[in-house]
Amino acid sequence: MMFRVKLALLALAVAPLVGQEAAALYKTKCAACHGAEGAGKPALAGTNLLTAEAKKRPDAEVTAIIAEGGKKAKASHAFAKKGLTEKQVASLLGHVRQLQKK
Repeated sequence: MMFRVKLALLALAVAPLVGQEAAALYKTKCAACHGAEGAGKPALAGTNLLTAEAKKRPDAEVTAIIAEGGKKAKASHAFAKKGLTEKQVASLLGHVRQLQKK
């Protein structure tokens, strides 16, 4: 029982760090086009992550866009080819979903 309590406390302590890492990753990889809060840049069409359309996209589709560039195969998004791990791509997805909830 004590082990489970320690494990739960460790998970709670680490969770904010994961969120901070995702935010830092977003800032370095995504914010230049999508903006710090996901609202995008008016001069760059399609960069607003907060639209109703963007919010409706399934996680698998957003993950594919981040990792591989999506259906349009955008090289600027092919982060899996640029060294991001699956875990980092998943953390970016999670961060985008958090931005969309604000």
